[in-house]
Amino acid sequence: MLLKELPFEAGIEDKMFEDAIRGRGFINEEQRTRPLTHEEIATAVRGRHRWNTKAKEWEIAYRPYRNYWIVLLLTVQSRIFALPMPKIIPTKIVA
Repeated sequence: MLLKELPFEAGIEDKMFEDAIRGRGFINEEQRTRPLTHEEIATAVRGRHRWNTKAKEWEIAYRPYRNYWIVLLLTVQSRIFALPMPKIIPTKIVA
């Protein structure tokens, strides 16, 4: 009997892992399948600011499996998101 059963459909954990390692550089299978780092998990949960040129405003884009990661992390520790995070105010990028 499982201690905690997550409400995920079958096979979603593989998709979550593949999405989380999207920016990881690897040469062989051992490097690809090593455990996730804190930065990779934070990137999978955190939104990314981008400038919408049509609406002339900033918007936040989220990764496709963000909600699954949040449920998983809250199952591990219910106060994981209670830590204060610094507010980031984006500015216009000058190229």
